Amino acid sequence: MEEKEVWERLTAVEASAKSAHRRIDSLEKLTQSVSDMVVEVRHMRTDLNEVQGELETVKNRPMKFYDKLFWAFLGAAASGLVSLLLTYLF
Repeated sequence: MEEKEVWERLTAVEASAKSAHRRIDSLEKLTQSVSDMVVEVRHMRTDLNEVQGELETVKNRPMKFYDKLFWAFLGAAASGLVSLLLTYLF
């Protein structure tokens, strides 16, 4: 091999190594970005779970009101019937 050919190959190898280092650096940045996104998604999932719990509470609130209203009405009707019975008995 001639000296010129050796230098050309050495130059090509150096350029290839530099290119590989740049790609590795960009992959490291990408890996860090993905890692940061995973952390953010975990936080968002935690927040979403909290919101879902609060939503369930809000959804069940009217049902509790109607349950109370029903039992109050039933109690009032029963009291009225008992009063009516007592009125006719005495």
